[in-house]
Amino acid sequence: MAQEVMHGERFSKGKVSSLALGEISGIVSSINNPGMFWVHNDSGDQANIYLIDSVAILKTTYRLEGINAVDIEDIAWVEVEGKSYIVLADIGDNLATRANISLYIFPEPLYKSNQVNDTIPKNEINIKTLTYPGKARDAEAIFVDPMDKQFYLISKREFRSILYTAAIFESNKTHFVLKPVISFPFTFITAADISPRRDALIMKNLTSIYYWPLRNNMSISKALSEAYLPVPYEPEPQGEAITFDRASDGFFTISERPFGLDSYLYYYHISKP
Repeated sequence: MAQEVMHGERFSKGKVSSLALGEISGIVSSINNPGMFWVHNDSGDQANIYLIDSVAILKTTYRLEGINAVDIEDIAWVEVEGKSYIVLADIGDNLATRANISLYIFPEPLYKSNQVNDTIPKNEINIKTLTYPGKARDAEAIFVDPMDKQFYLISKREFRSILYTAAIFESNKTHFVLKPVISFPFTFITAADISPRRDALIMKNLTSIYYWPLRNNMSISKALSEAYLPVPYEPEPQGEAITFDRASDGFFTISERPFGLDSYLYYYHISKP
């Protein structure tokens, strides 16, 4: 592997204080609400997304109407025809028993001051169902390529995590079979993101962060077939979430709160290779 991707000192933006946010499993920087973040819990919660501010204070909660969540494990962003959408991934499957997994795609809400909670109407939620080739698998990480809107998922509980893809935005189809692309020399991936400028990809597991530059509109498969660059990382109590900032100059991490341990919103400003 080449050089590390260096960054400044890890900076704590704020402590998670809301009791509703005990099992944060995914985070994404908001487009419509600059400086804020969408987060969600995993299997211990219903179909909710939460908006936190720049110091990790919960601002509002949105419930997805008519959705019975199984195990939501990651959240991503995509812009289609100038409009921002959220992709919420109900893909967790610890025992690998689910015949299908689901994505919930809906317009990103715009926060109104002092708004406590609201609902994403059922008619605004586009549900995409995914099936693995062969057997069921567990996964906790997704992203969408902002250039061609191709969807990607990274499996978790395999000796070598696998990148899968599906063209979920190319048609009005509702069911897709995931296609394997490449495997990685690591495992237990819990989160992934692509930078808004499409100049980098990032993934993490509980102990490590992996970074790939994206140069000259290169394809995702080409970028991820090259050696990753490790990023110095201080593990969190159960750090399962990562997102780039909207300027693509750094990234944020946040953790679950196992055994009542504290969770913080951390920021890393990176020096790009």
